[in-house]
Amino acid sequence: MSRHLSRVLDDIGVIQDMTDLRRHIHLLREKLRTMGLKLQGFNETLYIVGSQSEGSTTVGMDSDTDHMMILNNYLVVFDWAEWEKDKIIMLAIRDNTTPPQLCYIQRLRSDLPLKMDQPVNPTDEVDEEGRVLMSNKWDDELIWESSKHLGPMISHGPSKSFSDKVDFVFAFPCASMPEECEFLFSRPRPGHYPKPETLERARHCPTFLVPQGHPFSEHKHLQWRISTSLWERFLVFDFTAEQQHVYILLKMIRKSFIKPVVGDNLSTFHMKTAVMFTIESCQPDIWSRDNIIACAVNCLNTLLRWIRMGKCPHFTTGGVNLFDGKIDKRMLFKLHNIITQIKSHNMWCIYQIEMDMLGFHLLPDIRILDDRRHSNQLKILREILFWIPSQVSFTMSELMSASRQQNIYEAVHGIIGHLQPLHFIHNSGFSLEPEAVSLFLPHMYGSLASTLASCCIFRQLPVPQFVINLYELSFTSDLMSTKLKYASMLYCSGQCAAAAQVLTHCDGLLGPDVHHYCSCYDRPHTNTDQSDAHLEAGLDGNITKLLKSHSTLCVRFSIHELCCVPEHLQYEMFRTMTHEDQQLRHLGNKWMDLVMIDCVPFLHYLQYLVYRQLGQPARKTAALQKLKDYVHQPGGIGGHGDTAGHMLAHCMELENEPDEAFDYYQQSVLHCPRNNIANWHLARLLQ
Repeated sequence: MSRHLSRVLDDIGVIQDMTDLRRHIHLLREKLRTMGLKLQGFNETLYIVGSQSEGSTTVGMDSDTDHMMILNNYLVVFDWAEWEKDKIIMLAIRDNTTPPQLCYIQRLRSDLPLKMDQPVNPTDEVDEEGRVLMSNKWDDELIWESSKHLGPMISHGPSKSFSDKVDFVFAFPCASMPEECEFLFSRPRPGHYPKPETLERARHCPTFLVPQGHPFSEHKHLQWRISTSLWERFLVFDFTAEQQHVYILLKMIRKSFIKPVVGDNLSTFHMKTAVMFTIESCQPDIWSRDNIIACAVNCLNTLLRWIRMGKCPHFTTGGVNLFDGKIDKRMLFKLHNIITQIKSHNMWCIYQIEMDMLGFHLLPDIRILDDRRHSNQLKILREILFWIPSQVSFTMSELMSASRQQNIYEAVHGIIGHLQPLHFIHNSGFSLEPEAVSLFLPHMYGSLASTLASCCIFRQLPVPQFVINLYELSFTSDLMSTKLKYASMLYCSGQCAAAAQVLTHCDGLLGPDVHHYCSCYDRPHTNTDQSDAHLEAGLDGNITKLLKSHSTLCVRFSIHELCCVPEHLQYEMFRTMTHEDQQLRHLGNKWMDLVMIDCVPFLHYLQYLVYRQLGQPARKTAALQKLKDYVHQPGGIGGHGDTAGHMLAHCMELENEPDEAFDYYQQSVLHCPRNNIANWHLARLLQ
């Protein structure tokens, strides 16, 4: 039974290669986001914690993504000697009545090691000793004001979000390790788990305070919880493949049989803790594919022992009862009965697990299909791959939109200023940092080249060779977005024959293994339409190669690259024309300050313009037909269908078909009535 269960878990994607791939993608994603924040001038670090970055989930488990944003301008000290100048300093304070793992934080001055005597935030409170205490609700109003367009705010413990798919929590870094966290390093253990190198890594890893108090405390709004989320991630990374099987099986059991009775009061974290303590206390040789069921029973026995005691210890932090405030005596009785029943009859209940069709595939009459494991691997990649190109695109849009407030000289120096630290990280960074930089650098080169070329075209000067060299450095950004920027520059500078050669090369790059990614907010995400041929290229784990050789991102031009954009498309940068348009925009819509185009329609539009200029009617007609086929293709098109329609409408104008052009603009407005330059084009045609 254990061997068969292990094979089925392998088939649904719980194998080391896919676990490593999940971890790689989410760890790379957090590096990209942190790097993007630093390029924008924010002193913040993003960590993706929990099941996604641990790799301890499946497609059917439908796990959310836990984000922890570390505010590095803040610092929590446990002793006055740790005070640092020019940071927002808070002193962690506790007394005999403070629950374990929790503390209050007192605001201190940033210029001198003295306490603050006046509240800083409306949510601050002054206690009877005159200490200014920071409420864990300090950021609610800020988050709500900046994100209220996303809907009602959802709270899960310390996290706040606007979607059940995402948990987001702000956290403050601690200046030193809290005393109770020494528990992980000081308690006696056999020694095989965690590994010594993992313990050493955890010892040098930061801890944080997150905004969460004890649910039954009258001062819960002033309490903050110590978080060792990064330690816990390292500890899960230490799991063997068999231990990962057991952990995921227990998560499935919890979600299938325990959650319907007690909700999330018994959480995944309780299961993870039970697995960790069981691994620590049991001999390593019991964890084998032949023994998965028995190991799962051992973990449930650990949990049952805690239920009988009414106390669940924390693996990394001493003195904590994880049942406290979560599970009362009545619920403990229920849990004891449920888990005892789950253990009965040799865990027969797993045949009833519907998640990932686990129970169905465990049935003895079901034959394992040879391609099921492979198709599930593609399904996993389809689910998670989108986040990497999305993060690159989002950051580039943010940076280019910000340059709208700068003059041309400031914009150029800004890009060069971004390139310098990226080069340093690329040459001396550790782990995933060089890979993350390699995804940003080519886009930076393309933006710099296009900005400098735009200056030359504006001044009617030839584009110098060093700018062409910058364009060439950008060509590894993805399959063709920066190549199309180069072709667009050639067309706008009158070099149509050279532009035609680049476009012919780009046309030859298209194929079934190529996918377009668009991450612009309010645009349809097309990641669900990735072809199997495209995903096959990513199964070897080389995600960077997949993105650079088999993927395209949106082509984007900033205000400073305007002279490298065909004249008709320049209007796209000014889609926000009225007060009503502006009111419907929010922080995620900064891409609207740019010219944003999907690669394929832009390729055919440029072909049409170039071949028209070169006097090649047959090739021009073929390009126009390709653009029409793209706009009218069944099943929808890329993220910027309105802009694709505007390019086709312009072609119709050039073909002296104003009525057909009018129809395309009108369809665009019907689909997207606000922040759409088609409104202006319609008014122009009606004059």
